[in-house]
Amino acid sequence: MNLRAYQPDDLPHLARLFRDTIRTVNLGDYTPAQVAAWAPDTPDLERWRTKLAGEETVVAELAGEIVGFCSWEDSGYLDFLYVHQARQRQGVATGLYAAAESALRAKGLARVHTQASVTAQPFFLRQGFRLLRHQTVQVRGVGLPNAVMEKALV
Repeated sequence: MNLRAYQPDDLPHLARLFRDTIRTVNLGDYTPAQVAAWAPDTPDLERWRTKLAGEETVVAELAGEIVGFCSWEDSGYLDFLYVHQARQRQGVATGLYAAAESALRAKGLARVHTQASVTAQPFFLRQGFRLLRHQTVQVRGVGLPNAVMEKALV
């Protein structure tokens, strides 16, 4: 697996991977209505472009194909961590998360935190995160349960 910095040309691939992953992998933990609100047919690419421009993003490739990505803010907030449906449980998420944690440690941050989907919570627990609280966030008028989680870096 090759990890590299995000390039603007990656944008449509990342948006599609995000949508397709939610519509397959996360469908086991969320209703069709929740999945449709979270991952609409047509992503707002301008919103994605603006969001990723303000974050550090790493892309995972295998055989030249994008199979995952992870992004985080300078504050230590881990925003995106998504892996292609066909590459689940193959170490892609672990490699992406390790790159993010390494970068955040290098900045001297004391913690990393995220809002983890129901699907992703077991992964984050295995990485040493602790659950702070469960919550429901509104996305396009639909409630999506997730969990606020954090990991101490020092």
